Amino acid sequence: MSEEEKIKKAIMDFYHEGHVQYKPELYDEILHDDWKFFYFNREGRFEIVDKDTYKSWYNPEDRDDKLDWYTEILNIDITEHNAAVKLKIGNQKVEFTDYFNMMKIDGKWCVVNKISSANRFE
Repeated sequence: MSEEEKIKKAIMDFYHEGHVQYKPELYDEILHDDWKFFYFNREGRFEIVDKDTYKSWYNPEDRDDKLDWYTEILNIDITEHNAAVKLKIGNQKVEFTDYFNMMKIDGKWCVVNKISSANRFE
């Protein structure tokens, strides 16, 4: 399996499925422990969120089975143990454009940080 295929598989198995299933433990498989998320919130304020806070947003009890999640990987740029990935992930209510910085650490591709923008349909 190529490195690009390994990255795609990790994103689909853990990031995509974390959203679909609202299972925050899946994020542990792809997000580095020191992972950070940089974004502008709904009020337009810049925020930085750590991994534990992000995971707290995905409580399995809050899962909406009516939502059809999709993930489209738009670009992967790999240089040695580093990768930059652009993807879209969304459902009927929102679509996020995410930019991941990834590193291959101990043989495993991990997201070390993310920036994102949201397009809300509600």
